[in-house]
Amino acid sequence: MTRIFGKRVTCRKRGWNGRSVGSFLLGSFLLGSFLLWMLMFVPPGLAAQSFEQFDKSFTLIGNWDTRIRNPDDEERGNCGGRLGDYGEKLLNCSIPTDQLPLNSRAEAWLEFADHRMSPTLAECALPTIPTIFGAGVYIWSFPDHLIFQYSDNAVGLITREIWMDGRGHPQARFLFQNGHSIGWWDGDDLIVESTNFTFDPDGMDDHLHMATSVRKKVTERYQIVDENILRLIITLEDPTFLTRPFKYAFSLYRSPGGIEPAWENCDPEASRNEVYFAYPGAKYGAD
Repeated sequence: MTRIFGKRVTCRKRGWNGRSVGSFLLGSFLLGSFLLWMLMFVPPGLAAQSFEQFDKSFTLIGNWDTRIRNPDDEERGNCGGRLGDYGEKLLNCSIPTDQLPLNSRAEAWLEFADHRMSPTLAECALPTIPTIFGAGVYIWSFPDHLIFQYSDNAVGLITREIWMDGRGHPQARFLFQNGHSIGWWDGDDLIVESTNFTFDPDGMDDHLHMATSVRKKVTERYQIVDENILRLIITLEDPTFLTRPFKYAFSLYRSPGGIEPAWENCDPEASRNEVYFAYPGAKYGAD
């Protein structure tokens, strides 16, 4: 028995006033561990955008269409006169590939690659940026991030998160198929920067089948021309395959309605067999 602040308190085997000392210590340990985890793993200084910055994103919300079409079977896209595995002319490239500053490693890749190693054609993998930019986009806005959704009728719905809370990119060892994207405002222009990509055999264009490496960096600048038109300026960097950064642009037009429906299921075996049996080019013979 002892006195604390003039009052008599009995110390029992279970602890002070009947409370378990073990429970108290366990609770203290768990609380301390949680606080340590917060300090070690939660990025410091993250905050939502200001109200003024958030208001800027309202003009972006909605459905945007590139209006890229194939009227009367007209060829869409510039594949630079490149040929496929059996000598056919490649069509429908999503970027002006005749202007790509490819280095000797990239040219060697195009000689080496074949349709059967395409993750999009043969393995049901979703295409990545910058290829999907030509599909149009539906934009959602939240205080700390934007969501960009692309409807690709061939492979399904592709979703990107653009973090607007001031965070940086993760360490280089953490890789993602569509990279890690952060955004900020430059005046009235939205800038989106994406890094931390996985190696992708179709990462530059899924019709040319030009790869990108983990060094790929994509910067998007969205300029508001008027309430119905956006200009998208894209800068593609990848020192593994390009001699210099490559910049190109196109326009997006506001469209009514929501995002278009897309396929959600794809069977890799069926997709692979379609390439094996329907495509006549077989550069390396049977697998």
